[in-house]
Amino acid sequence: MAANGKTNASKALLNFGSGSYLESTGRPLYALFFLLPLVVVYELGTILVNTDYIFHTQSRVAAFTWLMGLAEWIGMHRSLAWAFPGFVVMIILLCWHLSSRHSWRVRIVWLLWMHVESIALSLPLFAFGAVLNRTYVQAVTRDLAWPPILSTNGSTNYLANIVTSIGAGIYEELVFRLILIGLIIVIMEDLLNIKDPTATIVAVLLSAALFAAHHYVGIEHGRISRLAAEPFALGSFTFRTLAGIYFAIIFRYRGYGIAAGTHAAYNIILFSMKSLCAA
Repeated sequence: MAANGKTNASKALLNFGSGSYLESTGRPLYALFFLLPLVVVYELGTILVNTDYIFHTQSRVAAFTWLMGLAEWIGMHRSLAWAFPGFVVMIILLCWHLSSRHSWRVRIVWLLWMHVESIALSLPLFAFGAVLNRTYVQAVTRDLAWPPILSTNGSTNYLANIVTSIGAGIYEELVFRLILIGLIIVIMEDLLNIKDPTATIVAVLLSAALFAAHHYVGIEHGRISRLAAEPFALGSFTFRTLAGIYFAIIFRYRGYGIAAGTHAAYNIILFSMKSLCAA
């Protein structure tokens, strides 16, 4: 009886009350309504701010361009492929919600609190950096995302980085947490017969390492190539790997919406701090 009581108690600590803020906002429906405005802001911001009209180029988050490339590969015209990544996010969350058979009711005030929670959950990343000392100094000179430098105009650069921060939160969490962790767990459990918790731990660590690594390498013309703009550094790689693990924990207990929001909030705060220091 004592053992059963301990097990039930530990489960209770990891589960939130039905219908509560913490339980409800972890659902895909809340993630959909929470992220939809951010998807729109990223798309419009990329066109209006992250576009160099002289050279006809746009700066986009790598995970976003991968999804665009997938759309073009399956035959979608490039003029429509730009909408494909956002469409994927919304369709995944909608289908996820339909399969869960939860209520369609959404409390607007809870969506606002999700923004506050995302900001609060981003703060421990700065604490990680303080503990890592020199590692953090290397990491904060760049971002978890890939910031575009489009103009010598400070305000333009700041807005461009904010737009990129939002896109990184949405699409890097989609690729490296929502899709990759699930895929690795399926492979390990169904093909390799490796069960939980080992499968989950390996999936989290591997996805975090790949998340960190993708900031130093890219895919160009179907080949993996090193990004010349940011050479590999152990300090920033360590920080980004720890950040990936942290985002995975948030994804597990608070859902995709809060994980994406936390990622975006960290980047936005970081760029704001750097802009203030440079002013």
